[in-house]
Amino acid sequence: MERRNIQIERNIIENAVMAAKDFLKKHRSKVLYAFLAVVFLFAAAVSAYLYYEHRAKNEMVKFEEIMEQYRSLEKKADASPAAFLMTIGEMKNLVESSRWGFVHTMGDYILGGMYLKNKNYDDARRHYLRFADKNPKSDFSILALRNAAVASEYSGNYNEALQTYQKLEELHGNSSYGDQIYYDCARMYQKKGDLFKAKEYFRKVISAHPRSIFALRSRHRLFLLAYQEKNLK
Repeated sequence: MERRNIQIERNIIENAVMAAKDFLKKHRSKVLYAFLAVVFLFAAAVSAYLYYEHRAKNEMVKFEEIMEQYRSLEKKADASPAAFLMTIGEMKNLVESSRWGFVHTMGDYILGGMYLKNKNYDDARRHYLRFADKNPKSDFSILALRNAAVASEYSGNYNEALQTYQKLEELHGNSSYGDQIYYDCARMYQKKGDLFKAKEYFRKVISAHPRSIFALRSRHRLFLLAYQEKNLK
């Protein structure tokens, strides 16, 4: 009897399944190790997420406790400076130990405000600048830089304040905050005695933002400068 070769035709899916079976038979140990590695990585990722959630939650609880303590001190007329420093120190320790989440992101901004209110201008400036450096795209970055400049002003360091305002101009001069940024630059030049640059920036406010409240203030400043110069002649 004549023998006939019977060829079984399979579709693409069946061929893929058969190829997978052959691969598993030949590389059984490697596949097992790979599977265990995937399971391990998944378990590690879940553990890391749960740890993150737990730590972030605990940090927020501690953060709220410190803020409540700080607010209660602000309400007391006889609160001692030492009590404020102790509370701010607790917040600083919490922020510096944090690695992620709200406390890590906003901690330096909060600390900057605490130090500024308590007239510790050097530390206020340092924390505001650190926040701005770490979060350049945050909406709070502009406020942090301005507050850093204000802290330098309060400490009498006008050169430092002007440098920060110039950085603000470079980064955000074309934003909706441009009128105030130009105005602050003009004020600093005036305080430093550079009246030519001061008038230049006051005019810049007026031309770029004619309807702004800072344009009105700039006109007033220019009028006073012109009056002073006239009397000096």
